[in-house]
Amino acid sequence: MTTNDQLNITQRKEWAKLVYLKENVTQQELAERVGVSRNTINKWCREWEGLKLNLLQTREERIASTLAQLNELDQSIAAKDEGKRFPTTSEADIRRKLTADLEALEQDASVRDIYNVSRDLLDWLKARDLDKAKELSNYFNEYIKERIQWAK
Repeated sequence: MTTNDQLNITQRKEWAKLVYLKENVTQQELAERVGVSRNTINKWCREWEGLKLNLLQTREERIASTLAQLNELDQSIAAKDEGKRFPTTSEADIRRKLTADLEALEQDASVRDIYNVSRDLLDWLKARDLDKAKELSNYFNEYIKERIQWAK
């Protein structure tokens, strides 16, 4: 059984998203790589189109922005009249969502960082030893798939 067979659909989607956002591959190549149909990849890619624009903003910038929003919310709650300094249902919901966003950014970073380093290393190695780069690429793919499994 290959590692691909051990990934559930959510994990395959996460892996496909990583590759889609970072590499210039066709949808067919992507479908074959993660083990889903081309129709599935096509559907997922439509969801991810806007994410390519988000790559212009670094993870650290997104974390800082989310923290600033959370701080602004807390200041707004603290500025309420004495005795009413508790979040409304809406404010509590916003706080939960911002906190969840922060947690997701932290979790995504580990797999994303591994992926980015592996791509940089493989690009460097290709210029020196193409066969070794191909071999190492297979190991990186397996490692990243396993990390995606661990994260879920």
